[in-house]
Amino acid sequence: MASGKHKFARNAAPTINDDLRLRIAEDLLLGADRDLVIQRLASMGISGQLAQSEVERAEKSPYFKAAGRLSARLKKRDWLLANQAKLAMGVTEVPRRHKLAAADFFRDFYHAHRPVLLSGLIDHWPAREKWSLDHLHAQHGFALIRAQWERERDPDYEVNSTAHGETRPFAEFLARLRTPNNDVYMTANNHDHNRQALAALWEDVGGIPGYLSDEPGRDGFLWIGPKGTITPWHHDLTNNLLLQISGTKRVLLAASHDIALMRNSRHCFSDWGGEALPPGPATGQRPAILSVDIAPGDILFIPVGWWHHVEALDVTIGMSFTNFAADNDFYSHYDSYGAH
Repeated sequence: MASGKHKFARNAAPTINDDLRLRIAEDLLLGADRDLVIQRLASMGISGQLAQSEVERAEKSPYFKAAGRLSARLKKRDWLLANQAKLAMGVTEVPRRHKLAAADFFRDFYHAHRPVLLSGLIDHWPAREKWSLDHLHAQHGFALIRAQWERERDPDYEVNSTAHGETRPFAEFLARLRTPNNDVYMTANNHDHNRQALAALWEDVGGIPGYLSDEPGRDGFLWIGPKGTITPWHHDLTNNLLLQISGTKRVLLAASHDIALMRNSRHCFSDWGGEALPPGPATGQRPAILSVDIAPGDILFIPVGWWHHVEALDVTIGMSFTNFAADNDFYSHYDSYGAH
């Protein structure tokens, strides 16, 4: 008797469950032809009559109609963003400015939501002359620092960055930087611990008058890693200054208005992952990409919401800052895609 029941279950016709209903609704809301949706269901072994009935049921549902209204609003926003992308087609590179006055920076870039590569603003910092692997090892190798470890075993290492955090001797971390890899990285996520463990380093950090505020506790985040470190595509919830003390990073940028092409399905991350999309205009389902190298002494302004992919071309030591002398709160009201 039992074997007969199992045989019957194996031969049972496919049924439509809630997961499949969700897919039906998504396809219809995204504009798929209803006949093609029915054909797709039929190809899964579902009878034509049941497939047609289920599609009709979805279309008549008040929940579906409400979702349709929201979809229409989203299409309007997509249209506006697409217009912005079209107007920006002539932008093919990140502009560079040397010793740009703070007032000009805020007017032409910060409030205009445009990236810019800055130079000549941190040449006076002692860190520019002092910070090398040998110096850090000799002066601070004994410190117990926190960094990300064993990233290469996890394809989602950036999403799971907290799980990769470990506290080890700074000397051990620095030794790993001598060989190219993407396995270890000290980032802003490790700041709370490292600001105390490496407090003396901040004595070598100067200010950027007019650009940054002197708000207590907002004095920059360390980024230290080997050649080969990759930060996958993502956007931040604040405006950022990313600067290099030593080594060069290559940053790929996609404008915030290209979010529809960035495959954003989770918080601030992109399903493009660590793929280095080729620089150039938008093609098909790929966004327009700008490429810029940040050399020692350079500072890249990354506007809030702009997507970026970062690769270390050398052993790199750098910092990032968010304490601008202007409103930079774009996160307190953020609640989207699994932010909590």
